[in-house]
Amino acid sequence: MTHTIKVQMFGNFRMDYNGAPFVADKMHKESQFNRLMQAMMHYSDCGIAKDKLEEIVIGERDIDAPHTALRVIVYKTKQKLTQLGLPGNDLIYLENGIYYWTQDIEVDEDAAEFEKLYNEASALEKQIPQETEHAETVRDEQTKEIEDKLLDLYVKALYLYKGEFLSAFTGETWIAQEARRYHTMFDKIIKEAAYILRKRKQFKGLEKLGVYAAKADPFNEWETLVMEAMVETRRYDEASLYYSDVVDYYLKECGIYPSASLMEILERYSDQMNHTYEILENIQEGMNEHNESGHEEGYFCSYPVFRGIYQSSARIMKRTGVSVYLMLCTLVDKDGKQIQSEREMDKYSRQLKECIGESIRKSDIYAKYGKLQLLILLVGTNRENCEIVQKRINRQFKKRHPRASVKYHVNSVICEL
Repeated sequence: MTHTIKVQMFGNFRMDYNGAPFVADKMHKESQFNRLMQAMMHYSDCGIAKDKLEEIVIGERDIDAPHTALRVIVYKTKQKLTQLGLPGNDLIYLENGIYYWTQDIEVDEDAAEFEKLYNEASALEKQIPQETEHAETVRDEQTKEIEDKLLDLYVKALYLYKGEFLSAFTGETWIAQEARRYHTMFDKIIKEAAYILRKRKQFKGLEKLGVYAAKADPFNEWETLVMEAMVETRRYDEASLYYSDVVDYYLKECGIYPSASLMEILERYSDQMNHTYEILENIQEGMNEHNESGHEEGYFCSYPVFRGIYQSSARIMKRTGVSVYLMLCTLVDKDGKQIQSEREMDKYSRQLKECIGESIRKSDIYAKYGKLQLLILLVGTNRENCEIVQKRINRQFKKRHPRASVKYHVNSVICEL
């Protein structure tokens, strides 16, 4: 019988032995065992130098005899592996200054397979014929055949990458270095696959690629691939909604604003949306607000829409003199400090949104800005009325959550001198 340890290095660290979970809870509690097994699994094919393993397992810890300490850790690890049911007595052994993993138990590591597929693709890319080599028809056929194989390799590698290499342990130097190396490979795979799919106008495949890439490698602007695919397949309503959702996600879930380059790309695709010809009445009906609840509340919108309304209001204010104020509402605890609990953030934020909607006029606009803040655009008012709005919001909010409060900051859209 062939014994195999299947190792997941991308995203969460996990080891399965012969198809069964390999005591993940014990791995996390015992850090030295954890570090040693991560290194031995990752370098199982070539071994790892004693000095390097010592650096990984012991690091900068103040230990009088680090060489002896490493030998003790290796010995205890081997004992534990035997207790866990792994066959053999010499699972980790030292030879000529190199620590090796036993050849009796195979290691199937996702990072090693990912790199193998990446290297195969890199070698295959060099075989794509140049324009001067063959007649155009022959060259196109050869290129298509190679690109088919490349796409297959790219997709196989892509789905192995479930997140950053040992993402919970990137404080370790060697892990951080490997994480950067693998991310560079992942980045190239996505771009090369997107190039082929775009060239072939396979936009459904491009969208699927973008969705997965954004999930496995967040905050690296892969959402633009999804937006591109939606626009190219003329799914403009979906693209508009996706545009708003992306910006809201960055603000709500991460508390950060999307980069200028991401916004520029997303807005560029928004500009490419072409709607079919329609009569004005139908267009107007499609834009009308349909308030099924009948409640007269302020207008809530996504941040990208709010940003556009703000910019438009600033222009109108300059021309007409109508006063417009921007109010920032920030949730804090009863002591005025930042709320730490994720559960309380979600609960208080949801309640504050409702309180604001009930406290402002239907002509006023509001939007979420991150997890703990909301913005309000108060049209045709003055500072005294801004204070009245604050009191209304506070009165509503205190009824729901006496253990939290709201801080306010107010500016004129055109800053007062």
